[in-house]
Amino acid sequence: MDPNDSFSTAIETLASSRPLSTKQARIAVAAILDGLAGEVETSAFLTALHVKGETGEELLGAVEAIRERMIPFDSGRSDAIDTCGTGGDRAATVNISTGAAVILAACGVPVVKHGNRAASSTSGSSDVLTELGVAVEAEPAVLRAALDELGVAFLFAPRFHPGMKAVAPIRRRLPFRTVFNLVGPLCNPASPAFQLVGAPRPEHARRMAEVLAKTATIRRAAVVRGEDGLDEVTLAGPTEVLLVDGGRIEPLAWSPADFGLPETPATDLRVEGPSESARLLREAFRGEPGPVRSYLLANAAAAIWVVEGTSLPAAVERAALAIDSGDAAGLLERWAARSHGAP
Repeated sequence: MDPNDSFSTAIETLASSRPLSTKQARIAVAAILDGLAGEVETSAFLTALHVKGETGEELLGAVEAIRERMIPFDSGRSDAIDTCGTGGDRAATVNISTGAAVILAACGVPVVKHGNRAASSTSGSSDVLTELGVAVEAEPAVLRAALDELGVAFLFAPRFHPGMKAVAPIRRRLPFRTVFNLVGPLCNPASPAFQLVGAPRPEHARRMAEVLAKTATIRRAAVVRGEDGLDEVTLAGPTEVLLVDGGRIEPLAWSPADFGLPETPATDLRVEGPSESARLLREAFRGEPGPVRSYLLANAAAAIWVVEGTSLPAAVERAALAIDSGDAAGLLERWAARSHGAP
């Protein structure tokens, strides 16, 4: 069948509020990545899928298409974790998952973080890392060296997913998050064994957990969603958790008290852009008390829990020590230097 006919059929199906099969979704997303779909058609597809709401099969098809075309990264690690949210929660917060990645590495938990520039948020992970001095487009050999020596690497999505380049301008023009926000965290080129993923809506969290449960390389993962809509562990109230372990999905719930941290609204985390986000992260790494520190501790603790099963309060203490000892700040500076090729 002509790929253009398949793509048009997919748009018509979605516009009729009918779901695509995994195969249909894979073919449609493949057409986008291979440059076979025009901008208007791609916009129509992404809009129709967003309005209908993505199913687990559609997400799986999109993930398959993206992973078939990605450039894999050999991390050499079987114990690494990725920490990221989907974006699109409209909270405009400081880059919590990126800051948590630095703390995790300082705790001795290796992180292979996959990320991109902001598509539907104020500050993407690559935006804030650039402000923090990290070269986000470093060569794979430099990334591997940083991971081996410091326990952290950032995999810039466009470098490893060249097919995404064509769709990036379209994503920026659309006033909502797209399926690529949801599947991005599921397509880490390093295929880490552990993941902590944030999603802003319960139906998105469930679908992402379903895909992670079918991902052979995943040993244990958690999809988290704050009841306030934050795509991170929240301290404004309960956090809904979907634990993926051994291909099974178990629903859990966390409260700020489970971490031993005070209830704190996410509105205290709002930033206007990556420079402000970087400044707040640096202040937190210097030991500045306040909401940014609390949220960093909670999310770093959640990731430690995913990888090691450590109790949340004990994990918070470990993360706090990494900050207060200066290890997190020191690691960030070494990472920045190493990413530019410095020994």
